[in-house]
Amino acid sequence: MKQSPLNGLVLAGGRSSRMGSDKGLIQYHAMPQREYLFHLLHKFCQQVFTSCRKEQNVPAAFNPVYDKFDFESPLNGILSAFETNPKTNWLVVAVDMPNITEDVLTYLCTHRDDTKVATCFYDSDGKLPEPLLTIWEAPAFPLLQKFVQKGGISPREFLIANDCMKLTFPDARVHMNVNTPDDLQKLKT
Repeated sequence: MKQSPLNGLVLAGGRSSRMGSDKGLIQYHAMPQREYLFHLLHKFCQQVFTSCRKEQNVPAAFNPVYDKFDFESPLNGILSAFETNPKTNWLVVAVDMPNITEDVLTYLCTHRDDTKVATCFYDSDGKLPEPLLTIWEAPAFPLLQKFVQKGGISPREFLIANDCMKLTFPDARVHMNVNTPDDLQKLKT
């Protein structure tokens, strides 16, 4: 059975306060990470967007979707994308994950279960869902709205509490986040 199409969302709206500069502009693949992920997602998605804050001045070519809610969490970007197009299924990737490759996204899309609210990987410890490298199906949107209305802002907590497909990727390094200058230095060594 053919699965419904995906739109892509690069989560680039964080404040990068621990890094001290915009993590989306760090170059791991000969271009800024938000640009690399934007182009990579085009191989899997009909359209690709960049989740961001208005003050980030993301160029129009990267289809900015501005945070619409008054809380700081990656869930703000995910919900804002759903608000923009509620019937869309979203392949979401975080800009601070430098090891996302075409192979990783192929694996995720190949093992997608669109009868669940989401398809995600287990985190690097193999215990909890990784919400920032996930396919969020359109039926998740009203459930996410209810979750936020009840005070929830953690996308991981949402995935723990709901029916989602959880996968294990053979290389746990895919889940590595680069959030600080020390993380960046470790990656380079």
